[in-house]
Amino acid sequence: MSQIITLTLRNLKKIGLEHSIPNITEENAEFLKKLIGEKNPQHILEIGTANGYSTLQFASVLPDSADITTIEYAWNMHNFAVENFRNCKLKNIHAIWWDAKAVVPALANEFFDLVYIDAMKKEYLTYLLAILPKCTPDALIIIDDVEKFADKMPDLYAYLDANRISYSIEKTDIDDSIMIIQRSDIRT
Repeated sequence: MSQIITLTLRNLKKIGLEHSIPNITEENAEFLKKLIGEKNPQHILEIGTANGYSTLQFASVLPDSADITTIEYAWNMHNFAVENFRNCKLKNIHAIWWDAKAVVPALANEFFDLVYIDAMKKEYLTYLLAILPKCTPDALIIIDDVEKFADKMPDLYAYLDANRISYSIEKTDIDDSIMIIQRSDIRT
């Protein structure tokens, strides 16, 4: 990882703690970076950029040939994240400002081989359904905060159960867990 990314991540973590920006934890970041290293995705979609902390974590383990498309609805957070990406001189991050529910349908089909969802919890099912045609058949879908905020996403769990979609819950830190779904396990 370059020194500028390391320093930026350290600064973003501090700013996140001071201003209650919901960045992923260090443990979560390490787990996800390991997963990305194993999967070796070429095209990542992230829904929920915030200040760019998780995006930069992902970019730190990707080759320059891989790219990340990240979508953020809050204008101020989007601008802050873009500034951070520019300062790190990363050209493989495509930051989009707008509502992911409107943006995702316009993205290319069967393009993303890894999707990370960490945005409005009550809209997780809507995001999941929107991204399915955008995923390659072997894509990995990662959904954050599925334990701590399970009460905000009952429709997601109901959909997965009703459609017998297998998933795993990984305890990534003491605070919460992530859900991992293989696109090939979803028959739609």
